Amino acid sequence: MSQVGATQPVARYERPLRAGRSRAFQDASRHSQRVRRLKRFIVFASGAAVIGLVGVTLLDPFRKLPEGVSVGQTKLEGTRITMELPKLSGFRKDGRAYEVRAASGVQDIKTPKVIELKEIDARVSIAATDSVNASAPIGIFDSGRDFLQLRSGDRAGAVRIVSTTGYEIKLTNADVDFREGIVHSNEPVAVRMPNGSLSADRFSMADNGHVVTFEGNVTSEIWQDKSDIAPLAPEAKP
Repeated sequence: MSQVGATQPVARYERPLRAGRSRAFQDASRHSQRVRRLKRFIVFASGAAVIGLVGVTLLDPFRKLPEGVSVGQTKLEGTRITMELPKLSGFRKDGRAYEVRAASGVQDIKTPKVIELKEIDARVSIAATDSVNASAPIGIFDSGRDFLQLRSGDRAGAVRIVSTTGYEIKLTNADVDFREGIVHSNEPVAVRMPNGSLSADRFSMADNGHVVTFEGNVTSEIWQDKSDIAPLAPEAKP
């Protein structure tokens, strides 16, 4: 009888202890489930944020187009945007406007200020009524520097600069700094003017077209304007 009486208090304490352990285990299990759910939510939310960021970058890439750029139809391939009939415009230091148009252009959203252009036609005002037009098969425009590269591609000498004052320049490539009003080329150049022609190995144009410099094997031919020549008086007959 003494043995039975000794085990009864132990049994009374073991039941609450087992119940407490069970509740603690259940609480720990619920906590672990909450932690796992929270981890899954964090992973999901992070993934959604990344996907959203990529989606904004890829599906709304035109927010990265530089200021002063307008385009026609567009197409996205990877990170490159192909655009039809892009038009880029801006202002030089003197406040005069410039405009660059092209048949098509390509922009990488990783370098949004740089646009590759095809069939370029650029126009720059140099005076109240005078302007210069530049055209080229291909080129690159950097809106961050207001800088345009004109290149002939596989059509040698296809870059043309024409002024409303009457001269035409043909060359293989040229760099145009709209901000500073400078045009420069290290390639041979051929110039046709109203009263003659000129060729050289290099040329540069500064001060918005008012100063033009030719260097290297410069040759020129000047045609006399016959309208400035007074007619000779007829010889007196004896």
